Amino acid sequence: MLLRKRNSLLLLCLLFACCQKIDPTDETDNTAADDSELTAKIIGSGEGSRVRPYTVTDICSLELSGSEAVWVMGYMVGTAPRSMNNAVFTIDAENQSNLLLSSDSLCTDIDHCIPVELSTAKNKANFSLPTNIEHFHQCLLIKGIPSNYLYRKGLRSIFAGLWMDGFDISTVAPSEWGSIKI
Repeated sequence: MLLRKRNSLLLLCLLFACCQKIDPTDETDNTAADDSELTAKIIGSGEGSRVRPYTVTDICSLELSGSEAVWVMGYMVGTAPRSMNNAVFTIDAENQSNLLLSSDSLCTDIDHCIPVELSTAKNKANFSLPTNIEHFHQCLLIKGIPSNYLYRKGLRSIFAGLWMDGFDISTVAPSEWGSIKI
């Protein structure tokens, strides 16, 4: 009888320990970033940091390590339902599972885009094209892990992002980005 009670107690403790919900994206640096944290200026590109984010071109030329999250800046130009060959570059897209980023706001060429996986409901709500039509062709600063996605270099495991409405990276050299406060 004592052994049965002890085993029951151990099982109960194990169940309570296993029931804790852990969300790796639920950190302070994971959503549309907090305004109090956004006092730094974007002063250039090429390091993958928030202040010096990679561009889409940088991600395309990187050797993917797949372990460390980096910041990337580009334009949301569309989505790719199930495959890059099915890319949609209009606001009529219904796919919420990813978005396409480009260095050119008017890009319609999949060879100049990277796919960004939106695997969580929170990321789909914050960054997918169907729920953010007003951000179509707008600049996005996003943090994720460089990985192959849809058989291309892209981003997965998105941790944070910030819409940079009105910020035009196609006409401003990265060395001049310091004039834009985020």
